[in-house]
Amino acid sequence: MSVRGWIGWTAATLVVALAVHFASMWYLPRLVMSRALAQMGAVNTIHHGKRADASAHGVVRPSPDLLYSVCPFDLSRAALRVTAPVPRGTYWSVSMFDDATNNFFVLNDAHANGAVDFIVVPADWEKPMPYRLVRSPSVRGLVVFRTLINDERNLAAIDAARRKAKCAPL
Repeated sequence: MSVRGWIGWTAATLVVALAVHFASMWYLPRLVMSRALAQMGAVNTIHHGKRADASAHGVVRPSPDLLYSVCPFDLSRAALRVTAPVPRGTYWSVSMFDDATNNFFVLNDAHANGAVDFIVVPADWEKPMPYRLVRSPSVRGLVVFRTLINDERNLAAIDAARRKAKCAPL
């Protein structure tokens, strides 16, 4: 093979490799999130998971010391209101992920002041709202609540508190 032929094949291989790389970097995270959201239940509704054990895989690498609640969301028809009391004396957090698995919002018990109440809106939302707004970079995504079981004696109270969380269209 001539040098010219070798350079042509090398260039073609690099172009194909770059195309595959960039396509997979864009497509694969969205495919993963799409499949995960499809398995979590109805959108714009909170779902409280059971305590994680060896068979649990609804959340990536679940911890048996945490209680998880999830809310798959779709903002195509309406904004989403998220409210939750924050249990005292234990770790608690709410995180939000876009349709490409990117984390775009986190709030924990140290900064929540006892409760959260905010509206999730698309990034291009323009209407003023009397609530704290969280702009989602995508129309579809996921809200994840985590609550630490800091003492087995507190499990019932912690579980009861997390079940008061709401996730509903505005």
